[in-house]
Amino acid sequence: MLLNDYQQRIADYYRDTENAYKDSWDLNNSLSIHYGYWDDKVRSFPQSLIRMNEIMAEAATIKAGDYVLDAGCGVGGSSIFLAKNIGAKVMGITLSQRQAEQANKNAVTNGVENSVQFELRNYSDTGLLANSFDVTWGCESICYAENKEQFVREAFRLLRPGGRLVVADGFVTDFKNNENLIIRKWLDGWQVNYLETPERFLEYAKNAGFRDMSYRDISKATVHSSRRLYKVYYLAKMYLLWKKINFSKPATLMQKKNIEACKYQFIGMKTKLWQYGLFTAVKPG
Repeated sequence: MLLNDYQQRIADYYRDTENAYKDSWDLNNSLSIHYGYWDDKVRSFPQSLIRMNEIMAEAATIKAGDYVLDAGCGVGGSSIFLAKNIGAKVMGITLSQRQAEQANKNAVTNGVENSVQFELRNYSDTGLLANSFDVTWGCESICYAENKEQFVREAFRLLRPGGRLVVADGFVTDFKNNENLIIRKWLDGWQVNYLETPERFLEYAKNAGFRDMSYRDISKATVHSSRRLYKVYYLAKMYLLWKKINFSKPATLMQKKNIEACKYQFIGMKTKLWQYGLFTAVKPG
């Protein structure tokens, strides 16, 4: 698969920041690179990551035997969760060959290699057959779409009649906030081009043909993760200073911007420049 410049930057970002996610998000065990969901059922950070998967699965009414497209699957955490805990069959797709290979290894380790598969594809132009999936799932990945409306149209095409779309991601409260310095330092640090507003995303879904659309601001349940990243920023800055004092290999520019982004995402949420949203929609039967 040939990636354009923007797609390659995304793949490079996840390659260059992999160790940071292993340290800050326990990637090797959590298999997750997303915010956690905190409610009265959650007592720890690892539980919050699992809870986010549960909340999304409940919102999309995923059941055993459903065929799910995990759009932007990372190293496979959500796909593996859906297979192990619900009995769904899942295809995970990503722009990163490294992630796809690791996800397939993680599937074997978790004993679900017969229920999940991971491939290198663009979720806005998959090349997959229409009417193939019961659910299209996007957990903090749709923010990376070059054109979010194109993703929504492709999700609609891929779903069977009665199929559901579920997206958990960041949304700006006003589209012009994408040019705000706080938001730009965050998004540029994580190689995201821009965020949609809830209103625009709902309009895209309506125009694509979706019905029964729902959007919920779940920032209060995810601010714990946002604050955790804010604390990671200070720890990482101290680590970079230690490396400098000890004449160790300096961090790359991408790694430095990634660390800075951890601060600005929290400031942006606290000042309500953006919110964490949960979106669902149904393709008419």
